[in-house]
Amino acid sequence: MTEVCHASDANDLRSAIIAACAMLLTFAAVAVPVPLYAEYKIALGLTDADISLTMVSYLTGVLTTLFIGGSLSDALGRRPLVAAALLFGSLACALYIWLPNGAALQIARMVQGVSCGLTMSATSAFMLDCTSQRYRTFGTTIASTGCLIGMMIGSLGIGIYATFSRNYIPMFAVLIVLMMLNAVLLPLAQETVTHRITIRKAIKPLVRIPKNLRPVFPLAAGCYIAAWGTGVFFQSLSTPAAVTYFQSTDPLIPALMFALAMAPSALGGPMSARTTTRFAVYGGTALLCISYAILWVTLTKGMTVPFLIADGVFSVSTGILLSASMHMLISYSDPADSASVVSLINFTGYVGSTVVSIAMSTIANTLALSTVLMVGFAISMVFMIPGFATKALRK
Repeated sequence: MTEVCHASDANDLRSAIIAACAMLLTFAAVAVPVPLYAEYKIALGLTDADISLTMVSYLTGVLTTLFIGGSLSDALGRRPLVAAALLFGSLACALYIWLPNGAALQIARMVQGVSCGLTMSATSAFMLDCTSQRYRTFGTTIASTGCLIGMMIGSLGIGIYATFSRNYIPMFAVLIVLMMLNAVLLPLAQETVTHRITIRKAIKPLVRIPKNLRPVFPLAAGCYIAAWGTGVFFQSLSTPAAVTYFQSTDPLIPALMFALAMAPSALGGPMSARTTTRFAVYGGTALLCISYAILWVTLTKGMTVPFLIADGVFSVSTGILLSASMHMLISYSDPADSASVVSLINFTGYVGSTVVSIAMSTIANTLALSTVLMVGFAISMVFMIPGFATKALRK
């Protein structure tokens, strides 16, 4: 069995900070290209379906590595896998600097998916290892919503930068430098895996739900898929939607749409920690439904400011659901299984998101984007039914 040593047990939060920075940088890099899709569309001759397909390419890369990333870190250690995530992230940024055609865009997005798959498994597990009970809220918040916070940083950064310059090479170059610096600092972090499993065991993916998680996993999985699936629209179609409904002529509005769909989710962790898990799940679900209805109305009417406000509220609701779900799973699992548990729930969330993304890509060229928004929401919410049904039957 893998054993972990918690860095914070020795009053050492340095490892947690390094892990958090790695997660934020990786996902900041993922967000930077999204507000630029309108420019890529013109420069590379792409369609809305091509742009939506970038999400499928990204999810393909994620699922390729997420399936075994956590258990692989149990064999090789957390730090090597975190370093690999940063290296793949840097490679993707280098591809964006080059980017000659639409195929290269899809490849770059897939490489970023590989980077994020490693981050969501190994880096998330490293984050949880490095935070004790005293810092549990911090650890679960970053592990569950750090990806969204990182995306906000990248999206806002490129949106603000684009108001001053349309030469995006320096932005990608800065990200490469920061990720390489983070990788160089990794030896300063305490390795938390002390007794490792074999490579043979690591490459056998976890294909079953551990018995101790079965009472809560369907609900946690439904929450993850609902939160991520409803956010797929902002990752792939925020730029065309901003152009169509808000007459946006620069990347700032799409960047704000994307950032507000991600950043406020960080508030969801502390909010869910101050109430019961049950209330957090039901309250978060209700808030998600209400905010999404407002998003559809304001998008259809072209009401920019109300849409952005509803966007932020929607993000808070996803943060509540993600944090509550992560807390449920960690509470029911053995600390030594944190990597496998994190990989399993993230893998499930990404599989559901892939289904939503493929559906959106299929209809993006034939239906209005406001309709695509609601179709994605409807499909995402279907995944919550098994969890709520299981919960009701257990009463």
